[in-house]
Amino acid sequence: MIKNPALRIILDVIMFGSVLLGWWFIAIPVGIVGAWFFSSYVEIVIAGFIYDILFSLNADGHMGIFNYAYLISSVIILGIISYLKNVVKNHT
Repeated sequence: MIKNPALRIILDVIMFGSVLLGWWFIAIPVGIVGAWFFSSYVEIVIAGFIYDILFSLNADGHMGIFNYAYLISSVIILGIISYLKNVVKNHT
């Protein structure tokens, strides 16, 4: 695992900047890289929550279960990356 706080801050700024602009095609790969290189990278889940809050409101102002798609996706991505890190770590 990488312990460089400057790299983590750079990844966070890129990811949160792209989330604020609505660019998930940049935020997801940056989040995956951060989750792979850092031991507890929950910023991807926070980014999913922020994206859902900013961009997933219905016309009536209420949020349904489908409006939490990015939060649920980010939790799934974090779980998959954590599982893959354990598999790679135990097989090398």
